[in-house]
Amino acid sequence: MQQPRELRPKRALLALLQRLNDCVSVSARRLLTQQLPSSTLLQLPRSELQQLLPELCAFIHSLLPSSSTTNNNSDNTATIIPPLPIVRRAFSHPDAQWLSRSARQSGISALLCQQLVRLARLDQKRNPQSKTDRDRAVDWSMETLVTHIFLDALLLPCAQRLGQAPDACKWRPLQPKPRFHAMTCFPVWSSLLPFAAQMGIRFPNEFLQVLEEHWKMDKTRTRRVHCEFALVTGTWRLVDELDRGDKEKQLAVTAVMVKVLRVVSDKLLACTKNGKAGNELLGLHLDDQLLEKFFAGMSAFLCKSGRADAVLRQVLFGTIQEVLVSGATSGVASQHVVIFTTAGCMLVKDLAAGVISMVVKHSNGMKSHHDTAWPLAFLVGFSAHVDLVPLRSVLEVLELLVMSYKAVNQTTHDIVKQRQRRLELVFYITYVTLHRCKSVDLLREDVSSDAAAVLELVTEFQMQLCSELSYEDFYNAAPVHWTAQVWKHWVFLSDEDVQTFVSEAHKNDVDSEVDVKKRVATWCTWEAQVAVRPSLFFHFPLMKVLVNPHLISSAPLIEPDDDDAFIVKARKRRRIENVHESTVDLDLVERSFDVLLQPDALERVCSFMSAKRLCRMALVCRTFAEVSHRGSLWRPLYLQLGCSTHDRPRVLPALPVQCRHGDRYEHKWRQMYQDRWKVLRKLRRVQRRVITANHISEDRTNGNEARLHSSSSTFLPLICSCCGCNQVLKSARDHDVHMTQHKRFTCLEPSCQASFTNLHKLQQHVKTDHASQGASARRLVCNYNGCTKNYLSVKRLATHCKKTGHLTLSISTMTTCSRKS
Repeated sequence: MQQPRELRPKRALLALLQRLNDCVSVSARRLLTQQLPSSTLLQLPRSELQQLLPELCAFIHSLLPSSSTTNNNSDNTATIIPPLPIVRRAFSHPDAQWLSRSARQSGISALLCQQLVRLARLDQKRNPQSKTDRDRAVDWSMETLVTHIFLDALLLPCAQRLGQAPDACKWRPLQPKPRFHAMTCFPVWSSLLPFAAQMGIRFPNEFLQVLEEHWKMDKTRTRRVHCEFALVTGTWRLVDELDRGDKEKQLAVTAVMVKVLRVVSDKLLACTKNGKAGNELLGLHLDDQLLEKFFAGMSAFLCKSGRADAVLRQVLFGTIQEVLVSGATSGVASQHVVIFTTAGCMLVKDLAAGVISMVVKHSNGMKSHHDTAWPLAFLVGFSAHVDLVPLRSVLEVLELLVMSYKAVNQTTHDIVKQRQRRLELVFYITYVTLHRCKSVDLLREDVSSDAAAVLELVTEFQMQLCSELSYEDFYNAAPVHWTAQVWKHWVFLSDEDVQTFVSEAHKNDVDSEVDVKKRVATWCTWEAQVAVRPSLFFHFPLMKVLVNPHLISSAPLIEPDDDDAFIVKARKRRRIENVHESTVDLDLVERSFDVLLQPDALERVCSFMSAKRLCRMALVCRTFAEVSHRGSLWRPLYLQLGCSTHDRPRVLPALPVQCRHGDRYEHKWRQMYQDRWKVLRKLRRVQRRVITANHISEDRTNGNEARLHSSSSTFLPLICSCCGCNQVLKSARDHDVHMTQHKRFTCLEPSCQASFTNLHKLQQHVKTDHASQGASARRLVCNYNGCTKNYLSVKRLATHCKKTGHLTLSISTMTTCSRKS
């Protein structure tokens, strides 16, 4: 056998790329002429696919080393097996046509992906000793190669994948939104997504390994592109497909879902550098849309998946920890981190407490003021302005500030800097406590055991506030009206004590007007250093709508003058006095609601609803659930199930239900609808496959006789038309036998007439439903001059009549007949 000649890497790449493009073009032209749908192509067996597309099968077959060597032993010339990295570069080459528009529309892209997945399965079953030198040199497998091919096409931007990005995929910060219809990323995601999900479920370890490589590459890529929108949307679709396809809920697949979302979340925060230097506001509206798409997909995933909370907790906590703790904040805009963290804590329960604990623990290990500046600014703003942070976590932040206040003397020996640093920390303590006064008021009204435990922590903080902080620092560290609110709501001082503190503060304030202005300017500087403020959401209107219910507005630094305040209050009071109070009759409003919610009226409204809407309405309240479970609403839905309500031509046969039961038979319409709907859903899929297979066979057969024979001999699977029976009948003989059984095993009670398919079910039905009726109907009553004695046999009835003298002509006849028998 002639040995294959090794080619240079560049020539081998070009040769493999040429083979790939030739295979795709020939196969696409062949499929476009035959007009076969992609769903039909993916269901074809391997033998038929080999006859239909021999070029595609030969190309895929040449990529597997074991198959290529065994087939080439009998040939005079051996086919050169391309190395795995060259195969990956060929598929990700800008000139590769396997993801072109014609390839996607003809179905070649999907078919090629299906064959690549099959190739990975074959390589998994291969003996490790049969691996070639190229596999051992690169330490790759076919599963890793296929995963690389899919993720290169999905995660790489169009500028790198196509060599030159389309105009719609370029970063245009002045556009109000990208032109999604012209972007080439979205159809690529639609074509490759099911097969990428299959690789993630079948080969989760290799999928994680390849994702790790892409994750490291994305951290070094800072160029903005509009392809991020397709990445965010497609990633949530991929996660949904992974969760839906993983029936066993494997931990490895869960790790894949976490890593996929980590790649996207890190990309969202790492690619926030603006496209034009010097203008910080340029392109923020696009970042707002991008974050809104990400968190909209997150909220939808929370409603769909049972393991969404565990997955999202790992993703968000890991991303936030890397940005806040690992020193990655320098390359990321702080406002993006704030918005991302706030929205994530809103969707994932107890995430805010975990973030606070993580940053506090990280700050305790730092000694220099420069290192703790950003974490401390984040903690102060996040605990003050986000009500999702529990009061226990707020007390952790306050304890950290008090410890920093006590350690000021150890950080610097300059007395002026020490005093300035102490005043700054007291300002932040006052800032946090002022904005969380409402939380303390709600805590004092709560009578639960958890609230009592937190209230003890508040008491300990009161002791620290009064003993470990200098009382004179509260005069100048923050505005007086701020401190007065803190004394009132946190230390629980009376109004007289608070007024005394305010009077002393004004009395001891002997600074000049210039010093007061400098003091106010210092306050403004300290407030501007707070990382989390509601004003940061001004340039993110979509995200502000999402998190606005959980934001606490900022308190004003300067309190209005007393005279102006009294004037404003007086004017407001006079304006209110002139307005006539509108009285509302609460009884009338309640009666109107009672009329609207009467059971008969509500049942009439619900009679126009579908089964899906009835199920949704049952989740509202108990009254709605009782109405939506009524049999009168589910009876017409059950009888119409299987009958099409559209005007378009029918493709599948109608499957009506015929109810032959009597008046006294009790139907469980809702349960019957659910059982029949589950069976009918699977049956429709089988019927469509049979019809599609018939069409394909009719196209391949020649002659009217063969066509008539194939159509007449095919039997579509049906479902039994008897009420309450959901048996699937796969042949005409099964249908006849099944209906004969229904006629044979039918209840003889005229008011019931329930039919079954075996004698055991009929006997069980008679025992449970007609036990009392059957016993009373079989007993013979005397009826002689009002006698109510009854017996099970004629002989006992005749004995009774002889003893009592209740002899009649009918009794004597029955006695004679019983003796003869």
